[in-house]
Amino acid sequence: MNAVSKIAACLILVGIVVSSIVAGYFVFHTVRSKNSKEIPVGSFLYLWYGNSTSDQGGLRSPGWNSSSSPGGGSVVDNPVSGYYISDSNQTFSWQISQMQNAGLTFAIVSWWGPFTAGESGAINKATHDLFQYLEAARSTFQIAIMVDSYLPTQNQTTSTFQSIYNYVNDEFVAPYSQSYFNFEGKPLILFFNPVYPTYLNSSFTVRTTGNRPNPVDWIFWDAPTQYFFSENGTHVNASYDEGNPVISSDGEVTLVPRIDSYYYATFGYSDSYLRFDSNLSMGLYQEQWSFVLDHSSNVSLVLIYSWNEYHERSSIEPHYDYTNSSVSPFYLTNLTKGYIDQLNG
Repeated sequence: MNAVSKIAACLILVGIVVSSIVAGYFVFHTVRSKNSKEIPVGSFLYLWYGNSTSDQGGLRSPGWNSSSSPGGGSVVDNPVSGYYISDSNQTFSWQISQMQNAGLTFAIVSWWGPFTAGESGAINKATHDLFQYLEAARSTFQIAIMVDSYLPTQNQTTSTFQSIYNYVNDEFVAPYSQSYFNFEGKPLILFFNPVYPTYLNSSFTVRTTGNRPNPVDWIFWDAPTQYFFSENGTHVNASYDEGNPVISSDGEVTLVPRIDSYYYATFGYSDSYLRFDSNLSMGLYQEQWSFVLDHSSNVSLVLIYSWNEYHERSSIEPHYDYTNSSVSPFYLTNLTKGYIDQLNG
């Protein structure tokens, strides 16, 4: 073989080797991409703060420290943004940015029916306005609806549920399809116990959620026994809520940073209270996330109770903590971001 032929042969060999390396690189990354999964993480969002119909908000307005329902009760923790009106673009902007900073991609809105008056009407209006805000801002953040317990048992008829599906579809899903959160390929709609749909609409992914002993698809939250602090009253039983987070058959799991309805009861708004890791010193939230990370292969959806339920003090929204002034207002959101990065990192 002459010199020219040897050079040509070497070039062909080099080309084959380089092509193999490049091909192997792309095959490797294609396999990684195919096998990896991004697990959505969202939080329960409550829009009952302030009164949108009269544009009155802040301390002592409905939802903060009043006897109004729903959402009435004593709030001892102070949001970084102050006691706000839920139905406000300024509030939406702050909350969405903070949720996204924490790694959340969607929220579950507690919705109290298709009303136009009273506090339930204000929540319905705020829900409409939130979807409109997301659309106008071209936000990638998404929302799903949880039908909260506004329906008495005698009103839970098939026709009632059909009207709920129609309303949610016509008012939220169809006009704001880019902003409505899907699970298992369909718009997600939750029903909070004791609301149990007698009719399942095949256009939605329908799930019930709540605490034991209620028969629900998704357990609202659980906390291991070692984080139990105290309870009182006839309407609570900590044994129903003790244990590791429950991963449902379809991969959903709900986490809670703490539960503390002591002040809600102390100020006379309830005759019972329940406390798990009441001052955030026991590490409940860290334990919950460690459980999820250890079982991530079985998880397809993570929900956090809650973004801003201040009456049970489960909120991770940035706030000044009443019982633990040593922690940063961003303590729980920073923890959340770190764990979500690990989950999907």
